[in-house]
Amino acid sequence: MIKVSLDEMAALNLVLEFISVKDLLTAAMNGFSENEDIRSKENADLCFKALESFLK
Repeated sequence: MIKVSLDEMAALNLVLEFISVKDLLTAAMNGFSENEDIRSKENADLCFKALESFLK
């Protein structure tokens, strides 16, 4: 499990008050897919898989 600081948790909480998880993951997937490096493509795939698995 990733360790999340209190500041990171507060930032996520603020964002999630106004943006749905589905919209946030979709935007992240689209942003990651714009980059050419392997890590970005893996992150885009992970976001896609999360959307498909949990948020259909």
